[in-house]
Amino acid sequence: MELIDKDALVAEIDNLENTYKKCPTRNSYEEGLKVGRLIGYEDALYKINTLEVKEVDLNKELSLEDYKSFFKKHPDLSDDWGFDEAWMFAKYFYELGLKAQKGE
Repeated sequence: MELIDKDALVAEIDNLENTYKKCPTRNSYEEGLKVGRLIGYEDALYKINTLEVKEVDLNKELSLEDYKSFFKKHPDLSDDWGFDEAWMFAKYFYELGLKAQKGE
């Protein structure tokens, strides 16, 4: 899965919409194309703004039961680390993903 910064996407569509609004048209055909494109931008923004943005609390999402169930599902994998080490590993990559999402 790839994550896109919602605010950056909305700003880009807003920019396209504002730029396209200023474009002159020479005839009714071009006017119809312009109106259609502007409706498309509005529809895209509406859909984007209805998407759920979920905040995740890793402390609530990862439990000892999750850890144990993982190794029940994957018995061929070694459980050499233990829960604390696996939790720290998960937390590291979770925070790394958040930083990447924010462009840091």
